[in-house]
Amino acid sequence: MTAGSKEPATQRISSRALWVLLALGLLLLFFVLPHDIEGDGRYRFDALQALLAGHGISNTKYPLIGSLPAIPLILLGHVIASPEWWASRYNVLVYAAGLWLMYRLLRDRVDHDVLAAFFLLLGTTAMIPASLTGFGAETFTVMAAGTGLAAWTSGRWKTATGLLGLAIANEPATIVGVALAMGWWAWRIKRVRAVAPIAFGAGLWLLENGVRRGSAFSTGYEGDHGFQTLLPYSGLTGFSYPTFFGVLSLLFSFGKGLLFFAAGLLLWFVRGREALRAVSESLVLWVLYLAGLILLYGSWWAWYGGFTWGPRFLVFASLPASLLLAAQIRRPPRTLVGLTVVLAALVLSVWVGIDGQVFGRFGQDVCSANHYAQESLCWYVPEFSVLWTPFVFRATVPWWGLPLIAYAVGLSSYVAYPLLKEWASAFSRDLRLAWAAYRRRPGWRL
Repeated sequence: MTAGSKEPATQRISSRALWVLLALGLLLLFFVLPHDIEGDGRYRFDALQALLAGHGISNTKYPLIGSLPAIPLILLGHVIASPEWWASRYNVLVYAAGLWLMYRLLRDRVDHDVLAAFFLLLGTTAMIPASLTGFGAETFTVMAAGTGLAAWTSGRWKTATGLLGLAIANEPATIVGVALAMGWWAWRIKRVRAVAPIAFGAGLWLLENGVRRGSAFSTGYEGDHGFQTLLPYSGLTGFSYPTFFGVLSLLFSFGKGLLFFAAGLLLWFVRGREALRAVSESLVLWVLYLAGLILLYGSWWAWYGGFTWGPRFLVFASLPASLLLAAQIRRPPRTLVGLTVVLAALVLSVWVGIDGQVFGRFGQDVCSANHYAQESLCWYVPEFSVLWTPFVFRATVPWWGLPLIAYAVGLSSYVAYPLLKEWASAFSRDLRLAWAAYRRRPGWRL
C-alpha cells in the first residue's frame, strides 16, 4: 500500500482523531506528568539564569545551544508561575514542535494510518515520555536529529544541515552518528554536500567552546570521571571503557539495554515493512545514526548515562522503534509467530513508556548509596532494573499516574486494533488446526 491509498475502514485513524488524541497526550505530558530540573539540566538552567541576571556566560561543560530557546519561558516564569516551572516543561514544547515538523516532512511519504500510529505511539511507548520530565538536552537532540535526517532524505538539505548541526552542537558526541549516516548517503549518492551538517555542527560547537571557555578545543570534560568502585574500569576518564563491553551493555543489559527499552527495533527483522518503503532511506539513516551513538557511547566511561532512568544517551532509539512498531501494527504479519512477536514488542514498549512516566527511578536507592558503589546492580540485575522494581518492591500508583496509564493503555489498544484482530483470528485458526490434527492421531494402546 502506498502513501495516499485508502485503508480498510476498520483500520483507519482519521485526521481528526489523530490531532485530538495528540493534543490530549500533550496536555497530559505538560500538566499532569511531574516535572523536575535535576542533573545536567540543573547546570543548564542555572547557566541561563546567570546569563539573564547579567553575570555572563557560564563555563559549565554542558553545551547550551539546545537550551537557549527556553529563555522566553524563563522570562515568562517571572510573571506567571516560576522560571523553573516553565523551564521544566520546555522539552514538552520541543517535542510538540518536532512532531509538527516531522509530520510536514513525512505526511506525503507514509500512509496516513501508519504515520498517525507512529506519532501516537511515540508519546506513549519507549523512552520519549521519560525524557520530557525535566530540562535535559536529550529531547532537543532527538527531535533535531530525527527531523534533520528526514528532511535530508526529502531533498531539503539546507534545512537538514541546520537541524543536524544544532543536534551536534547540543550533544557533540552525536557527530559520530551523523557522520555514519551521512557517510552511507554520500557513498550511495556521491554528493559532497553530506559534509555540510558535520562541518556546521562542529563549527557551532567550537564557537561555543571559544566563547564560554576561551579556547575552541576546551570542552570542559577534561579530567571528567566517575567514582572508583569494584568494577575494573571505573574511575577512569574519557573514552576508557572497553567498547565491546559497552556496546553489549547498551544493547542487552536489563537496566540500560535497548533490547528492553526499545523493543520495536527487533521488528526490523520481521517481514512486512512494505508500508515504510517510501521512507526506507530515512529509516536506514535513523538506524545508522543510532549505531553511531551506540559505538561512541559504548566506550565512554559513563556509557550508562549516569544515575538516570534507562539509557539516557539513546533516547533517539524511540524514533525508529516506534515507526517500525507502527508499521507492523497497522499492517500486521500473517503468521501467528510474527503476530505474537509484534504484540510482545508492543506490550513491552507500552510498559516502558508507563514506567518512565509514572515510576521513574523507583527502588533505585541501593544503587546510589555509598558513592554509587553498587550502581551496577541497576544495570545488570533484573530485580533492580527500573523496568521491574515496581513489581519487585510493590510500587503504589500515584493519583496522577492513573490518567497517564489510562491514556497509554487506551491509546495503544486503539492503535493496535488491526494487530489484535489479526492475532485473535490467527490464534483461533491455528488452535482449530492443532485440535483437528490431534484428534486424527491414533489413540493410546497397550
